[in-house]
Amino acid sequence: MKIRLWEKRECRCLTFWGWIAVWLLLALLFRIWLGTVCRWLSLNEPVKAKTLVVEGWIEDYALHHAVDFYRKNHYQHLIVTGLPITQWSDYVTFKNTAEGAIAVIRGYGFKDTVYEAVIPRSVTINRTYNTAVATRMLFQKHPEFGHAFNIYSVGVHARRTHLMFERAFGKEYQIGIIADTDRTFDPEHWWRTSKGFRNVSNEFVAFSYVWAFFHPDYQKFEKMLEKGYAQDSLDLFQQNNVKPEKLTKTP
Repeated sequence: MKIRLWEKRECRCLTFWGWIAVWLLLALLFRIWLGTVCRWLSLNEPVKAKTLVVEGWIEDYALHHAVDFYRKNHYQHLIVTGLPITQWSDYVTFKNTAEGAIAVIRGYGFKDTVYEAVIPRSVTINRTYNTAVATRMLFQKHPEFGHAFNIYSVGVHARRTHLMFERAFGKEYQIGIIADTDRTFDPEHWWRTSKGFRNVSNEFVAFSYVWAFFHPDYQKFEKMLEKGYAQDSLDLFQQNNVKPEKLTKTP
């Protein structure tokens, strides 16, 4: 038996026009992606619910729209999520974005009770998921909120927010999402400005990452938030000698 280390095989390769066709197809698919990705990320899928969760970082105009949406659809409970304010903390009145958002909401004449779902100052990463965990902890204390709610967000952040809340709450809850328009760039031509390009491309990459690789243990995050920090932030704030801050109590 003769042993050979190589052999000759026939293979098919693209011709010049074949490569042209491939590149034209890729260009067409890329153009379709450019025109649809912003709308895809700006998810709008509300469900029937009596509780509205508003992300506290959104702009004043979106908070105004959220109040109008609450009133128009006869909601009964309003929750505002909050991220810690880490800049100018010694000079600003508010400790987190929820407090600032609630001040704006009250300025529009809103009289109903507003609940806060705030994460501690020491939480520096996975903040969207941690706010979802804090919101679920609030739901566990208030069964009157029910098992269905809508989240009010802005622009391309909406789809990732919806995914993080779904993973925090599980299948026993119905979760809808409303994405207000982001006025900082033209959503139809987002690639023409640096703000639009950064927002859309960053959110697309971030959503793809969390969808594929981020499958957290809810109970682990809940225990860490009760102690005042997130597990992934533990080493970071210990190295910087930051004292844990317990989760803000809500009414």
